[in-house]
Amino acid sequence: MSKPNARASVRGRARPTPLRRATARIGAERRRPRSSFAAALLLVLVAGAGCGNGSVDAPPVPDFGEADDDLTGTLAELLASVRAAPASGELRGRLAMAYDINGFVDAAVVTYEQAERLDPEEFSWPYFRSLRLGARADYENALAVLDRAIAIDDGYVPTWLWRGTWLLELERYEEATAAYQRAQDLGAGSPAIVGLAQTLLRQGRHEDAIEMLEPLDESRPHPYIHLLLGQAYRALGRTEDARIAMARGRQAESMRWMDPRWNKRNAYIAGFGERLVHAQNLINAGMARDALRVIEPLKAMRDDDPYLVSTLAWAHSNLNLLDQAAEIVESGLEQHPDYPRFHLHLATIAEKRGDLEAQQRHLERTRELDPNNAAVHERLGLLATRQQRLDDAIAHLTDAFRLGAQNPVKVLHTIGLIQGARERWPEAIEQFQRAVAIDESFTIGFIYLGRCLAEAGRFEEAEEALSWAERLNTHPVELASARLRMADIKAEQAQ
Repeated sequence: MSKPNARASVRGRARPTPLRRATARIGAERRRPRSSFAAALLLVLVAGAGCGNGSVDAPPVPDFGEADDDLTGTLAELLASVRAAPASGELRGRLAMAYDINGFVDAAVVTYEQAERLDPEEFSWPYFRSLRLGARADYENALAVLDRAIAIDDGYVPTWLWRGTWLLELERYEEATAAYQRAQDLGAGSPAIVGLAQTLLRQGRHEDAIEMLEPLDESRPHPYIHLLLGQAYRALGRTEDARIAMARGRQAESMRWMDPRWNKRNAYIAGFGERLVHAQNLINAGMARDALRVIEPLKAMRDDDPYLVSTLAWAHSNLNLLDQAAEIVESGLEQHPDYPRFHLHLATIAEKRGDLEAQQRHLERTRELDPNNAAVHERLGLLATRQQRLDDAIAHLTDAFRLGAQNPVKVLHTIGLIQGARERWPEAIEQFQRAVAIDESFTIGFIYLGRCLAEAGRFEEAEEALSWAERLNTHPVELASARLRMADIKAEQAQ
């Protein structure tokens, strides 16, 4: 089910709606200026900002801007607890985490430092502060603070991975290598090996980096590994290998690693929109039940917010609770009959139930309400393909591509398959050529391009496409089938 956008502005206070019949209370209060109580409490806290414990200043109080009551109230309570116990490093650290996770990073950095001074044996405060300094590219200070965290606990893998990363940025290669090797000894796996390979690449040791990365690529392929291999191949003049690797890594992001201690901050997410985004991230991560626990308190905050309703339905649908998801969406439609995402949810539910007629009806309604939604056109195209309405399928998929489909290669490939099934070889060839021009690592696209070229009698071009697919070496069965078909066509023409 498609992900809703939680960060919308809404109006008014909570009022009963029919949605409560579906989920007891779903909805939320609209974003509004902070309540007079929260504002007054913050004024008191700011006025008392000079009340430190002697050695540690009072915590900073940032400008909360248009923060809603939930966020403002949460921070006000934490500030009040710090004022009541100014010598508590734990309370100061909780406030720092709340500042951090809710976007007040400057205040968080200062407050983490205060928490560390009050509680110098706690690992989290210097560790969290070092990560924020590192994110600012303040690597020297980040390393100095990180070393204090390592002195408290030298067995936490992410500290060594971060240490290697920052040392690498400072071109301190021997120290970076030692940090990554320590991470590897602690069981870091791929991130440590990638870090060591990056260090080798920075030193111009491309063959050594390849020797380290190629086995990792075979066992645990990752776009970032492809990108690094592409850089190494290119430096050594291995042009075709570099083309393939760079194509496979064209959308690569730096390799990330699990950091459960950093996730400790999530308990302090506040504010309606921020909590809703967190719930959506959990659903994307396959943790829909955890998302429902995050959503539960939001249901009492606002009573007709479409983003909340949409997220709630999405979670139920991902848990295959289709009747509940449909009831939630239908109740939401009573308040927001023209909200396109509700119809998209109903289309997804209908698809899971195998009701193609209802799926098409809701997709068409979504398109009417949101005509520039590429994903809707793509889904209409795929549905039309299943129903053998091939002209409609091509029209919808063409619109999806024109409007910026998330995966344009898939869209072009599907159009090519439809045209190929109709033996419209020039049209099919054009679509496959466009697809592989976008992604030179798209093996199956080259295979079908080769088949279509062979059907059109363009054997030299077909061989070129199939040879490239052979170099990519990911679909040997399909490649063998394409070569057999080309041989049959040649034999037929020779008779």
